[in-house]
Amino acid sequence: MTDLERLKDRPPARLVLVAGVLLGTPMVCAAVALYRHGEVVCCVLQLVAAPVAAVACGRLLRLYRRRVAGARAVSDAVQQVLLRPLPSRIGGLDLASVYRACGGQARVGGDLYAVARADAATRVVIGDVRGRGLPSFLDVIAILGAFREWAPQPVTLAELSARLEESFLRYLAEADGHPSCDADERFATLLVLEVPDGESVARMVNFGHPPPVRARSGEPAFLQGTSCPPLGLSPLCDVRAHESAFELGPDDTLLLYTDGLIEARDSTGGCFPLLERAATWTWHDERRCCEERLHDILGEILDDVVAHCGTLPADDLAMIALARHGDGGAARVPRPAGPGRPEGAGPAGQPPAMRRHVTGDMP
Repeated sequence: MTDLERLKDRPPARLVLVAGVLLGTPMVCAAVALYRHGEVVCCVLQLVAAPVAAVACGRLLRLYRRRVAGARAVSDAVQQVLLRPLPSRIGGLDLASVYRACGGQARVGGDLYAVARADAATRVVIGDVRGRGLPSFLDVIAILGAFREWAPQPVTLAELSARLEESFLRYLAEADGHPSCDADERFATLLVLEVPDGESVARMVNFGHPPPVRARSGEPAFLQGTSCPPLGLSPLCDVRAHESAFELGPDDTLLLYTDGLIEARDSTGGCFPLLERAATWTWHDERRCCEERLHDILGEILDDVVAHCGTLPADDLAMIALARHGDGGAARVPRPAGPGRPEGAGPAGQPPAMRRHVTGDMP
């Protein structure tokens, strides 16, 4: 294998270093030759060495671009299969979602979400697996596979959550001992939500995940139900999955998110003030339909996060905004949110409103 072929799998910094050496060497030689032997040798070196260096640099650049294009094509294909675009309407819910991985540089990260229908209810899951790289990617596959298998089954939310945990523990036990996997340090935070059709109540099971935000009459509040240990850590403590019920009316909006939102930091290291900023977002807009309004909310959040950080957040970020739809129509064709922001995203516009913190089960 030639040196040029080996460079295909090296990071861009080494390509820059090699290119600098190739371009700098003829310049140094030309300077030495000019100092000792005059203009003739200098001209010969420039005519021979400069084209060779240019060809070598061009070759390196083409190899790197080919490598990046191939990696993006594979990651796009994996994301379409693994993180399928959520439908904009399913059962009695309107949905909007957005997904960003690793500051926008990678397409697939450690965050996950999915939705499924079960009898007369819609079930939603959102989660975040620990770590990055191949082990976390395999964890995402295991959790989503279990959810897609069991969520449509006629089981209660508590039974579904227990089966998700059992499936993940069994997967970790099988992965234990693999050279690329350390099952003792692998876990995932997960929020499993169930919204029955035609009811004003919803239920959730929280495996150590950040609490959702419910906006009612433009007033955002955390929904703090009983939290269980993260998925994969239940053997360390004898705590079973516990359902928390809360009210979700036709005028309410629910925001599910991963910790990439609340851990987005500014230049001073300050975390994103979720409730403080949520009070300024346009939760209600009678001029737009529910679907457009949900996409606009996610657009405002992304704009706010970028303004807070000064750039794209460095961590994975997944969000789902949902609200009840009055007619409870059939599911629409999924509309991808795109790599950067949801469609129809608009600017923030409402003045701050009073905030409150909600804890426990709510009628």
